[in-house]
Amino acid sequence: MRNRLLPLSLAVFAAACVTINVPELPEEGSSRGPISISADPFNQLIAQIDDRFSDSSFAHAHWGVLIQSLDNGRVWYQRNADRLFMPASNEKIPTTAAALLSLGPDFQFETALCHRGTVTDGTLDGDLVVFGNGDPTLYTRFLDDPRDVFRGWANDLKSQGITHVTGDVIGDDDAFDDEHIGYGWSLDSLAHWYAAEIGALQLNENYVDVRIVPPDTVEGEVELIPNLPSAHFTLVNEIEVVRRGRNRVRFDRAFGTNEIRFTGTVVAGSNAFERSPAITNPTRFYVTVLKEVLEEEGIEIDGEPVDCDDLEEWEHQAEDFPRLATHLSPPLSEIATGLMKRSQNLYAETMVRAMGWQTAGIGSFDAGREEVEEQLAGLGIEPGSHAFLDGSGLTRYNYISPRQIVDILRGMRESRHWEVWRDTLPIAGVDGTIRSRMRGTPAENNVRAKTGTISNVRALSGYVTTADGENLVFSMIVNGYLLPTRAAERIQDDALVMLASFDRRH
Repeated sequence: MRNRLLPLSLAVFAAACVTINVPELPEEGSSRGPISISADPFNQLIAQIDDRFSDSSFAHAHWGVLIQSLDNGRVWYQRNADRLFMPASNEKIPTTAAALLSLGPDFQFETALCHRGTVTDGTLDGDLVVFGNGDPTLYTRFLDDPRDVFRGWANDLKSQGITHVTGDVIGDDDAFDDEHIGYGWSLDSLAHWYAAEIGALQLNENYVDVRIVPPDTVEGEVELIPNLPSAHFTLVNEIEVVRRGRNRVRFDRAFGTNEIRFTGTVVAGSNAFERSPAITNPTRFYVTVLKEVLEEEGIEIDGEPVDCDDLEEWEHQAEDFPRLATHLSPPLSEIATGLMKRSQNLYAETMVRAMGWQTAGIGSFDAGREEVEEQLAGLGIEPGSHAFLDGSGLTRYNYISPRQIVDILRGMRESRHWEVWRDTLPIAGVDGTIRSRMRGTPAENNVRAKTGTISNVRALSGYVTTADGENLVFSMIVNGYLLPTRAAERIQDDALVMLASFDRRH
């Protein structure tokens, strides 16, 4: 990797643009005014874009930018395009691209409900065993109720004459390894939904949506209503009710426990709102709720919910036992859309492990990373040229360059999965994580791009079409800034509005 700042590269259009000489960009930490160049509209556009990324308020930070034509390959603008940056959730771009290329858009997760024992006169004398390979879709994003699959299984059991189980409900999560969090994830994040644990059996995206309902009067009590009640976790209510002010509620969950403590204040008579704490041990959560639902549906169960890791010498496959029911997830194309538009970390981490399971027989991050690297190599991203340390971008150990992100985006534009890939991306002013950005501008319903945000990092990479119809690909990443995130977003949005507005015909 070069140790100096790259010169500004300008595309030269023989018919429309003249060649201009632009000085090298300043050293990090310095600033300058606008470049003095000719009045050619294209050169003016590039000068204006450069001026935005030279904003003196970001002189302490590091911008990496590459804007390139998809139609002819010419680079319109670059700044530090080959330097490595923390991408935050732009890491989902290589993850999801690799998953579509490796697994295919029609891939479905499969969960099997089996039994070991004998069935006589409506009684299963033995255990129910559920085998999963990572299905993350048992949530309201795909179902009316996360428990709908379990209720369907209850009907399957009763239709086969089973109304009583003498044994346990065992969850087999051995398709994935037992590393349930990503490398380098912050301890401070682990109680929150966006850092939920990963597993082969996943329910409600491995967190709980808790509705917090303030009372009408200061003498009343706050209600905590989980969207999925279960004995697997405990909600501790220490919220104070006040007459005026603002709702300020926090929660914490001690590491390794499922006691979730809510503290802070709510204003009497104010509107209800939600918080979403993550839970630990997703397999135990899954089988606990499964047992509870089966019992609610009239199936008597004598035993307990059990994680297979707690059983000695447990080594089984779904094929070892008679199968009672099977659930298939929606296709990967639909899951990838939820992954990218909401920037769902759990889905991204699941994809890496699913690739490992599919190609190497073990759903580990390391096995999945090998497959990611192989798929990226096919897009021109060589192993060892970037740091892929988790699938979601939650860790600060990931590093990738704007040029590498553009290479992936360009490769997916040329792939057989282009339409599926395009439809996964958030649309400016319309949906996903950029639904409130660039509204009322030519970039609205034009820019399709993935965001990325962790502390002191803001990224945006994707596609934009100019007013005269040229298709562009871009990556814009800033690291090390201390200003509000909206300040970084304004620079990115301004550049994209300029590009979307550009028209050589006028």
